Amino acid sequence: MGINFGSFVGGLAKSLDERLKDDMKRTAERSDRVREYHVTRASRKEERFEAEQKELEETLSNLASFMSKSGIEIPEGVTEADFAAQLYKGAGGTISGGKELVKSLRLHDDSKGDIKGLIKQADFATKGKGFGDYVNNFVRRPSTMIKVPENLRGGTGFLKNVDITKGIQGEMDSMLTRDKQADKFDIKGIDLDRSQMVGAIKYRKEQTATDLAIEQAQANIRKTNYETDMADAYTSSGFMSKFEKDKKALADARGIQLDQNNNINIKNAREKKIDLGKFQADLIKSMVNTGNTATGTLNDKRNLALILSQASVKDDKGNYLIAPKTMPSKAKDLVSGTVYNMLNKKSGIAGPYIHLGVGIDPIPLFK
Repeated sequence: MGINFGSFVGGLAKSLDERLKDDMKRTAERSDRVREYHVTRASRKEERFEAEQKELEETLSNLASFMSKSGIEIPEGVTEADFAAQLYKGAGGTISGGKELVKSLRLHDDSKGDIKGLIKQADFATKGKGFGDYVNNFVRRPSTMIKVPENLRGGTGFLKNVDITKGIQGEMDSMLTRDKQADKFDIKGIDLDRSQMVGAIKYRKEQTATDLAIEQAQANIRKTNYETDMADAYTSSGFMSKFEKDKKALADARGIQLDQNNNINIKNAREKKIDLGKFQADLIKSMVNTGNTATGTLNDKRNLALILSQASVKDDKGNYLIAPKTMPSKAKDLVSGTVYNMLNKKSGIAGPYIHLGVGIDPIPLFK
């Protein structure tokens, strides 16, 4: 029986042609995916860069407004941009730090009318530069250089040795046409005495008021527990252990994730739409109930401080997890372990306070 070599070769050629076409298609698709990923990534980095530059320029502009109120002699040639940049550097050289400084300076200026006495030392060695110079110096343009591992650069099948990344770098460079990155230069920060700012002084007073409130609460509790059997009182370590166990049990029951340090995974809880405020409020009520039931537990300042610190826990946006409740019209309706919005007549400070029980002065939450 004869073999039809012509038919065999033709079939092989057709098979190879189909494989090559398939490899070309898959390689082109792979190249498109790599291109799309890197172009999209570079575009997003560029957008973030431009947003950060705009945000920094606004922050520096706000800081510059305090130059005329600084109370120090400004050397000739020093611009508002020089002054603002050194304030910014002294605040840590970050946008968040710069914004926080603007907020603190405004509070101080609104109360005092200037910021005299806050600047202890300034070195304007970089004088004469503009806002654009400093914006480009603090916020550096991101690199768009593509980085693809060697083993992922090839195509598929017959085209495995074809570099699918060829031309992508040039395409991105032409898409993101921009000026050359400016040379970076050193900037010295202004030595600012932030401890003398109105906000810092107010914070110290509030903390002192909280400490005094804890001491007063201790005195109230000792008076109440006088000549009472305190054999069941928790030590500070025992109370902490009890708290950790109760927190884990309550978290497990409500599907809340805790990390290795027993802190709440806020992001995960939000995704699950879990009411963290109620969780924390219930936990605090349980702690206070335990402290009141085990007579003498709250005599220990450390146990009171633990309750207060947990009642003062904030989320990632700086808000208290526990939303303070409105004070009831009748004292008998107050619930131990609940945080209320109230005005302390003795200290004159209004805000969130925790009610520990009958005969115990309320304590303001930590700021």
